Amino acid sequence: MGRMASKRHNFLRASLLLGLGIGISASGADLVLQKVPPLTVAQAPIYPQNLARIDLGAQIESDLPTDASFSVPFLSGDPASVYALRTGTTRLLISLAKIENIDSVAFLNSEAKGTVTIALSSAKLSPDSPQWHDAGQEDLSSGLISSRLGPAEAKYVRLTFNVSNPGRIGNLGVYSAAAVSDFTMPRARKIVAGTSAEAVAKANYNLADLHAKARTIFVSSGDDLKLAHNMIDGQPGTAYAFAANDAAPAAIIDLGRSVSVNRISTFSTPGSAVVTFYVFGALPADNTGNPASALRIDSARLAAFKAVGTSSDDGSGRVAVNFEETTGRYVMLVWTPSAQNANLSVAEVAVFGPASNTRLLAANTGGNRSDDKTVRDSKDTKDFTKDTKDFGKDIPGEGPAEEQALGEGPAPELPRPPPFVFIPRVVPTSP
Repeated sequence: MGRMASKRHNFLRASLLLGLGIGISASGADLVLQKVPPLTVAQAPIYPQNLARIDLGAQIESDLPTDASFSVPFLSGDPASVYALRTGTTRLLISLAKIENIDSVAFLNSEAKGTVTIALSSAKLSPDSPQWHDAGQEDLSSGLISSRLGPAEAKYVRLTFNVSNPGRIGNLGVYSAAAVSDFTMPRARKIVAGTSAEAVAKANYNLADLHAKARTIFVSSGDDLKLAHNMIDGQPGTAYAFAANDAAPAAIIDLGRSVSVNRISTFSTPGSAVVTFYVFGALPADNTGNPASALRIDSARLAAFKAVGTSSDDGSGRVAVNFEETTGRYVMLVWTPSAQNANLSVAEVAVFGPASNTRLLAANTGGNRSDDKTVRDSKDTKDFTKDTKDFGKDIPGEGPAEEQALGEGPAPELPRPPPFVFIPRVVPTSP
């Protein structure tokens, strides 16, 4: 047991690294954004899916009944949601929708001191049952707590905190062993039957989820643009680092479809950066002659965009804004660091809609639809056997609408087969 080494930019280290930058914001108020390469099959192993999400059927219980209302939003994927740990022993029980192949558990800790013991089970057990399988123990130190557990099959994950100094934890993740199928055949989005209406209302679900077809499509700078998906991967220990000399770090996230949104939250390098949030239905046209790999947004066009909110980091790295319900497909974030040449790393961006979105998911659980049928009904379902062999292939996006928005038309059709012509064979007859 030990801390799982990140295969990408570790958030705790990224804030100390100096980004060289590929596309730096232009002078003045203009933004020059570089296009992020499409997600490829080769990247799938570094993006395990977080199963501790209410829209994947996960639930959470605490042995302190008064904490129930606070623990439920913990599964929403909101980086601004934290859980207060008191002095003494606290147990959190996370139940998944079904038995999964669990690879690791991770969360961020602030100020709490003590230990956390992780136990697994495939059957529902009482919290004190000796039949729990102890998967290991970690010391609570500030920052990322990450434990490699398997792969191990389990449906229930029990976290037992023995705390000597109170604190807060956030960004809880229970990760499956990474698989290409998490992208090509996504898990069904649903809420477990029996989840209370109060819990549904308090625990909305993240629309900016890499495994739910959201994509980071433009960023203003960075060493390796393909790692921009780190901002929406649901992992607290990974981040995307903008260049240190980027005066206005910015990113555009494609939610995959037009939806109603009313909240955006982020978690980035602690400091006092100001974040401005925009929501729009279509990408701005670029008539400046820039190549397709870049998008320039001049000051006049930026001023014409409606900002849905602006907020400052309080020093914890967490920023969130609530605003009037707005319909759109693209979310743009522009950071204004307080310190010049301050390197900004963004670990998570989450976008949420009204509670009606969650109620719709809950209503959909009343039918007899299975996960298999959901996969068959998905418009993205294809035979991906060939793609998994070709590690240079791109993982499909949301569909033709996304391809057109990014200026990448559909693949040309195969030529029609030649018409069938029957030529009779005349066999000579004997005299």
